[in-house]
Amino acid sequence: MFKRITIGKRIYLLLFIMTFFVFSTIFVFLRNSAEIENLGLTALEEVMIQDHKDRLQVATHSMALAIGEALRGAGSPEEQVEVIRRLVDPIRFEADQSGYYFVYRGTTNVALPPNKKLQGQDLGQNKDVNGIFYVREMHRQAEAGGGFVTYIFAKPGMGDQPKLAFSEMIPGTDMWIGTGVYIDNVESQKASIEGRFDQEAKSFTY
Repeated sequence: MFKRITIGKRIYLLLFIMTFFVFSTIFVFLRNSAEIENLGLTALEEVMIQDHKDRLQVATHSMALAIGEALRGAGSPEEQVEVIRRLVDPIRFEADQSGYYFVYRGTTNVALPPNKKLQGQDLGQNKDVNGIFYVREMHRQAEAGGGFVTYIFAKPGMGDQPKLAFSEMIPGTDMWIGTGVYIDNVESQKASIEGRFDQEAKSFTY
């Protein structure tokens, strides 16, 4: 039957088969590239979040131990509060200085360096846009031995952004300390790398 097909038709058939093969190969490549890209971006996010967690836990634990030691020489509860505020007030970290420590007794704030007017107030009713009572949750995590809480919080000049915090009890006291970092940079890094992947894919297909 194939012998009955003219040479011209055979050439067209061969070209069609080759074209189909090429486009099929490109389609499979792009699909696999997308899957690899998604896996890579997920792995990147996990690594970045874990890095934030490691830093927060070490920093918070170190400060909790330091405050616990400092309070051994403090007398009244009022003196303890003064010692705590003196220790945490000047500390800022992150490139934009958005990182700081905060201390609570239960859900009542003891030290809050960027917003001192809230010191002494019960902030247990504070919740984020998703309904998370973040102070209550950090208190619960601290009493459970220390843990992380992710919530939405206003970032100076950036509006509401996701924030990751760690809290734990201060040794020898009924107070807990916490600190947090904004993790909007994780999404921006993912978007940047995703853009690079897309550019590489386009350069391959054009």
